[in-house]
Amino acid sequence: MRKAFNNLVETMKRYDLYQIGDEVDNDLKALEDTITEVEKRMQCIEKCAEEINEAIGKYTERVDNNETFVMSVSDHDSIMRGSHDIEIALDLNDKEVIENNWYGLFVEPKKEIEDKFKPRSVAEYVATLPKEEPPTYQCSKPETFDKVNEVIQTLKNLDNGDCVDGETMLHILEQIGMTDQMLRQLIMSNPESDTKDLLDEKIELSNKSVRGCIEI
Repeated sequence: MRKAFNNLVETMKRYDLYQIGDEVDNDLKALEDTITEVEKRMQCIEKCAEEINEAIGKYTERVDNNETFVMSVSDHDSIMRGSHDIEIALDLNDKEVIENNWYGLFVEPKKEIEDKFKPRSVAEYVATLPKEEPPTYQCSKPETFDKVNEVIQTLKNLDNGDCVDGETMLHILEQIGMTDQMLRQLIMSNPESDTKDLLDEKIELSNKSVRGCIEI
C-alpha cells in the first residue's frame, strides 16, 4: 500500500497535478496518515498473533500426542484477549488502539526537556532555529531543497554578481523541456488581467511589425 501511494504521488508530481497546500495535497496527506495508521494496526495484529501462538504453543505437543491437559487461566485469557484485540485493530472506526497507544506505536516518546542554560555548540543552536518551509512538494526532501537553493544562488551570481537575464533563463527552460509547463503554471497562477495585458501587448507589437513591413 505504501509503495503504491508513493508511486501515485511521484506520478502526480511529475505532471504537476497539485501544489503544496491545495485540496489535493491535503487529501494526499490525509491518505498518507491513514496508511500510516493501518501499518501500525498491522503491527499490533502481528504482536497479538505472536502472543496467541506463544500461549497455544505450550500445548501443541500434548495435542499432537492426543494427551489430555488443563489449560492455565492466564493462557486462556491471553488467547481470548489476543483474538479480541485483533478484531479491534482491524476496525478502523475503533480508536482504542490509538487512544491506549498499543505497544507504544501511536504516540511519539516524549523527548527529555533540555536545560535552556546548558551550553550548546553552534551546530546544536542552528538545529533549534525555525526551518525554512519548502516552497514545493519536491523540495520537501532536505537534500533536494539544498540542491535547489544552490541552483538559485548560482543563477543569482551567474555573471560576476549579475543575476541571470530573461533570455538566458528562457534558454535554460528550453534545454530542460519545461517551457510549456512554465507557461501554463504562470498563466494559471497569475491574475487574468496580467495575462490579458501581455496578450494585448503582443498583438500590438505584432501589428506594428506588420505595418512596418507594409510601409517598406
